Amino acid sequence: MMMFRVFASTLLCYFLYLSFSYSAVAYGSMETCSGIVPMRYRHERISITDFGAVGDGRTMNTKAFRAAIYWIQHLRKRGGTLLYVPPGVYLTESFNLASHMTLYLAQGAVIKATQETWNWPLIAPLPSYGRGRELPGERYMSFIHGDGLDDVIITGENGTIDGMGGVWWDMWRDRTLQHTRPNLVEFLNSKNIIISNVIFQNSPFWNIHPVYCR
Repeated sequence: MMMFRVFASTLLCYFLYLSFSYSAVAYGSMETCSGIVPMRYRHERISITDFGAVGDGRTMNTKAFRAAIYWIQHLRKRGGTLLYVPPGVYLTESFNLASHMTLYLAQGAVIKATQETWNWPLIAPLPSYGRGRELPGERYMSFIHGDGLDDVIITGENGTIDGMGGVWWDMWRDRTLQHTRPNLVEFLNSKNIIISNVIFQNSPFWNIHPVYCR
């Protein structure tokens, strides 16, 4: 089984590295290594457990993640919101991020993709391809997805985003895929994105896939 394990300190395009801890509440004064995209101070901090998430590795937490993102999208707190994921293994289906947010994974926190692929959302193929990368038509949405976003940070204390990609690679080898596989993290038409201090592993396809971003 092909396994991917990359650290976000290997930065692509607009992804910038910054080291800081959750306790550094004044991180708004810090600067990224390039100085191009400043780190944002978040006026509001919420925990995924506030929305009923359980980090036992068995409970499905899709509703919790989607509810937290909905909260961030619609409350629109000035300065944005930090979504804290405490230690534990949080099983979930795919979900979208929102503008002006920080997804913060504590040490020992794992956001883990479900292996139940039958309900995985489908999205349009990229215009630059004109079709799915592997198969014609629609493609599976990335595990963590963002489209048309601004000011998004994914960071923490080397927590893990685990795509559990083995099931997808098996389908690819067996030629039983119905659509093009999902990426682990994808941003489309987005800007001011920072990724640092997070482990990405077991991607179904590409690990971090920025497209039409700046």
